[in-house]
This record gives sequence, C-alpha cells and structure tokens, in this order.
Amino acid sequence: MVCVVFFLTQDQPKLYDSSTRIYTGIATGSSIVSLEESKLDLFGTRIAFDNLINLVRTKTTIEEVSLRLFTKHMLLDGPKSDVILPEHYKLLMETVPEKVKALIVQNNPEKTYQNLLEYKNTDHTNFIYELIHLGHRHYSTKEILKEIKVARVQSSDMVKISFNSDDPGVCANTLELINEVFVRVYSDIKVNQSDAVVGYFQKEIDNAESNLNYAEEELVEFNKKYNIINYYEQTRHIASEKEQFDLTYTEIQMKHMAVVSVLKLLEKKMTRNERRRVNSNEMLALRETLSDIKHQVWMLTNSSPIEEIKTEANSLKLIELKKQEAVIEDKLGELVDAQYRFDNSKEGIAGNSILERWLEKMIEFESSKAQLEVGNEIKKDFDKLFESYAPLGATMKRLERKINVAEQKYLSLLESLNKAKLKQQNIELNSNLKIVTPPFFPIEARASKRKFLIIIAFMIGFVIPAFIIIVLEFIDTSIKTVARAEDAIGYKVLAMFPNLLHPNKNLDVDFVKKRTLEIMIRKLLLLKSAARGDNQPVQMTLFSNQKGEGKSFVFDLLVNKLNDLGYKCLYLTHNNIEPKASDVRKSYEITPMFHRAKTISQLVGYDIKKEDYDYVFVEIPDVMKNTYPVELVGESDYAIMMVRANRAWSSADVNSLNDFKSVAKKDTIQILLNGVELTEMENILGDLPKKRSYFRRFIKNALRLRFYTKTNIS
Repeated sequence: MVCVVFFLTQDQPKLYDSSTRIYTGIATGSSIVSLEESKLDLFGTRIAFDNLINLVRTKTTIEEVSLRLFTKHMLLDGPKSDVILPEHYKLLMETVPEKVKALIVQNNPEKTYQNLLEYKNTDHTNFIYELIHLGHRHYSTKEILKEIKVARVQSSDMVKISFNSDDPGVCANTLELINEVFVRVYSDIKVNQSDAVVGYFQKEIDNAESNLNYAEEELVEFNKKYNIINYYEQTRHIASEKEQFDLTYTEIQMKHMAVVSVLKLLEKKMTRNERRRVNSNEMLALRETLSDIKHQVWMLTNSSPIEEIKTEANSLKLIELKKQEAVIEDKLGELVDAQYRFDNSKEGIAGNSILERWLEKMIEFESSKAQLEVGNEIKKDFDKLFESYAPLGATMKRLERKINVAEQKYLSLLESLNKAKLKQQNIELNSNLKIVTPPFFPIEARASKRKFLIIIAFMIGFVIPAFIIIVLEFIDTSIKTVARAEDAIGYKVLAMFPNLLHPNKNLDVDFVKKRTLEIMIRKLLLLKSAARGDNQPVQMTLFSNQKGEGKSFVFDLLVNKLNDLGYKCLYLTHNNIEPKASDVRKSYEITPMFHRAKTISQLVGYDIKKEDYDYVFVEIPDVMKNTYPVELVGESDYAIMMVRANRAWSSADVNSLNDFKSVAKKDTIQILLNGVELTEMENILGDLPKKRSYFRRFIKNALRLRFYTKTNIS
C-alpha cells in the first residue's frame, strides 16, 4: 500500500493559499440612531455574522466571481504569472470555443462580462454554463465553494476568507473578486432594505397629507356654507342674546297684560256713548294704523338675531314712521277731545279724564301689542337659529375630530419617516465593509501531504492490521497454541494434529499429515516403552470433555499407521462399527452396565486376550455429558485426552478433567491437541513444504530475524 500511495502521489499538484480579512463593525460599530452606548446582543451578533458568512458562500455570489474571473482571463493578451500560469492559460485558450471568444470586448471588462452573462443565460447546454456548473478546477462553483473558507476571527468584528488553488494568480485574483462582489452585494442588500422602509413611510405620509388637506378643505367649505366664522363664539353670543331676549320678552308680556287689564277696567267705566265713540270705525282705523306703525317701529328698533345689520335706509324709514306715529296719536287725541258729553262717571271721575286715560293706555296697548308681535317673530327666529346650529355643532365636532385623527396620523408617520431615514443613514454607515487585509499573492506552495499519506498508508497497511491481529489475539479465548493449551489445561501436550479442512493450495498436505502421524507414533512408542516395555501390551483410554473433538478421526489414522509398521493394535469404540468387520477395530454398546465394566472383555461382552496386542485403545464417549467405566479407566496405562484447538477452555472443562483425574492412574493423563493451525505446526515440523516467492521468504525471515540460512553461508 505504501508503494501504491508513493507512485500515485508523485505527480500531485502544488497548492497555494491566500487569505483576506474584512472589518464588518457588526458587534462594536458606531451608531447614529442612539447616542447611548448600545448593549451587545450576542445572539443577534451571531445571526448577523452567519448571514454575512452565508452571503459569501451563496451560489449567486460565487457564480458572479467565477464568471468575472473567466472574463479577466479571457481579456489577457497572453499569460501573466500574477493572473494565471502559462500552462493553465494555454489549456484555457485551447478549450474555449471561437463562439465564446467572439464575445470578448477588448479593454472593456464590464461589457465583456455582460456579453458572457447573456450567453450563459441563453440555455443550460452552452459552454459557459457548463464551465461554471461542472467540475473545472478554476471556474466551477462547486470547486470554488469546496476550497473557500469563511470564518469570524475569534470574537472580533473581522471575517477571514481563505482560498487555495493550484495556481497562485488564480488564488489571489479569486479572493479579490470575492471581496469586490461580496462587499457590493452586502451593501446593496442592506441599503435596499432601508430604502424599502423609507419608501413605504414616504408613500404613507403622502396619503396622510392628502387626507389631512381634504379634511381641512371639508371644514372650510362647511364654514362657508353656513357662514361660520367661529362656531363656539357665535353660539355663545347667540345664547347670551337669547337669554337677554327672554327677559325682555317676559317684561313686555307682563306690561301688555297690565295694559289690557287697565283698558278693560276703563271701558267698563265709560258710558255707552263713550264706548261707541272709542269703538267707531274711524277710531278703529286709526288704532289699526297706529298698531301697524308701532309694529314697524319695533321691527326696525329691535332686529332679530339673524338680521343685525342696520342700514341708513332703515334709519330714515324709522324717522318717517315716528312722524306718522305722532300724527296718528294727535288725531286720536282730537277724536277724544271732540267728545261732547262731559258727564262724570259712576265712580265720580270726569269723562274726559277716563277718555284721556283710556287713550294713554290704548297707545301703550298698541305699543306692547306691536312689541309682542315683534317678540314672537324674534322668538321664531331664535328657534330657527337653534334648530340650524344644533346639528351644525355635531357636524363641526366630527369634522374637527376627522382633522385631528388625520393630523395625528400624519405626525406619527412623519416621526417614523424621520427614524427610518436616520436608520437608513446608520445602515449605510455600517454596511460599508472595510477590507483590512487585501489578498496576498502566494509565492510559496503549501507543504505537500505526500509524507503524511505515505505514513498513513503504512499505518493502514501494516500497523493497523498488526494492531488488530494483536488485539484479536489478546481477546481471543480459544486454545489455538500448545503454550496456551498447557497454561489453560495444566498438562504438557503430548502431540498435536493440524487442521486440514481448508489447506493452502500451495501446501503439500500429504507430507504434513504423514510427518504429523510419524511424530505422534513416536510419542506413543515412547509412552509404551516407559510404561510396559517393548514386549508388554499397553492399554490407553481415549476421552474428551466434549463431543466432536476428533478422537475417532485421529486414532483411526494412528491405528492404521501402527498396523503398517507391524504393531498389533486393538481399537475399541462406541461408534457404529460391525463387530466382526475387522480384527483391529471393534465396537461396543453403551448399556446400563457400561460404567461397571472393569476389563475390555466385560466392555465388549466377550473374551479378548490383551496379551495378543501391542496397543489397546479404548475410546469412551465425552465425559462431560456421559458416564464412563471408572475401574476400566483406573486399569489403563494412559489416558489420552483429545482437545480441539479452536475452542475455549472453560471452568466446566476443568471440573470434568479433575473428576477424571481422580479415577485415572497418577501422571498418566496425556493431552493431544487437535485442529492446530499450520503456522503452529511449524514449531514441530519446521518450515512447511510450501511454494513461496523470494520476496515472501525474505519478509518471513526478516520478521523472524533469520537473515543467515544454510544457503547463505555454504
């Protein structure tokens, strides 16, 4: 893996880094909205910075940056190292079709940009659209977003924008364009927001002013229509006059009633002739004329509240009426004086005195009568005036209230507009971002990650697998090796048999099996010699704690091998074997009396002479779950326990073995490890006969620190 990574990274492109810092003033910027020191809103500040950072990374911003970078490269007459490397410029010119090159307007970057933008927006299959949205390393929005990093500098007001590219000129110019586009877009968004608010209030103020003017014009027209100068002063004046008129009118009524009473009394005191005289047609005509003149005089001297203006013509008319009044009064006096009868009245009053008194009261009567008539007319005028002024007051209140509401709304909107304009100025002040650190041109490439990749490949290819193997080996509780078997079981391992279920195709399996059997037979021969000598038969009990440990398979091979070597063997097993099928293998049945068997003859049910054999192998069922002939086990020279190497040794195994140990002869239990991995077999067989390359042999010897072999020193 290290070699693969080494060759794959030898042509790795260089990467150049650049960065820029922008002062935002979001957290601690000045404000013209309030002169008081503003409280720092951490949550609001965090949101503002998130909005700003996300605005840098928006697709529209990056698309404009990408297209302007492409425009800048296309306007070049040739490669410039501070803009784009020669090899990249050459590749770009070879890639761009002539149709796109025709859109370039020399010395006019903005016009060129607009042409390319219009061309991009024509459809989704043109060159520029694919250039920006596919995987070009310099102009693709995905690639730019992948390499751009935007973050707030600690807890300050500054934002740092970093970018890396395989071209130093592209790196620096991309950052410059990001600054240019981002600052403009951010300022436009902020200003547009405030402009919208100011525009809204300006529109509402215009409407409110129009409504206020309309309400005021409505009040002016109302005053014109009803001749109102000051409604409240006018109503107060009219009420005062009405009160004064009521007092005067009451006095006239009282005076009139008094005159009427006196006239009636005087007329009762007159003689019939005097009454006929005063009631003559001439007298009545003069009285009527006098009454009319009195009425006109009072009409002119006591105007109604509606007609208060006295003209010069009215003054002249009043003088004329006064003259006529005097003439009529003189005629009435002459008529009274012509009374020829001068009798005294019953009460003793002279007749001429009664007539003079009657004439005097009659003149007062006509005068009061005229005053009452004029008063009634004036009263009617007052009633009409009050009838007209009563609804006018309610209408006046409504119009004034309407004007007041419109005025309050206008003033409120005007105040809001002033605040919005102040906030607009504040936003314009704070939205003017300052580029504190302009992007620098990177002259040194970023340190290559090749060494780290190689180290990581080494870790992945060697250290990590080795660590995993060690960990698995550490947590694996299975027996596996001879050393672990002896530590777990507490007995020395007599021999071991390999696991041949999935052998390597390059391994000589027959050789391994043959060599293993030879070693095991040698161990059995040594046991026989140590126990009975070469001429005496040896009896061995074959057992295991669990079923399936491989007793039958292994000892079947051993018995065959011993027979081939000329040794007489008897193999007694509980497996299904025909009793007379072989002189070597005999089977027995597990009966209720099985555990009482003392000899092999009792076990099989017929007489067997042990002296006829060199080896007698008695296989019993797994002792953990079955009973076994205790005395037969005690008579055996050896007890060989078969244990699988691919299982764990448990407390149940320990207890079972201790029970078996208590009935077996002392120091006669031998362990045979079955299913051992081939690598463990090399401890007794040496190097296994396997086809290996020189490289594998070298690595294997190096790992085992075996650098000098017989071949190397011969």
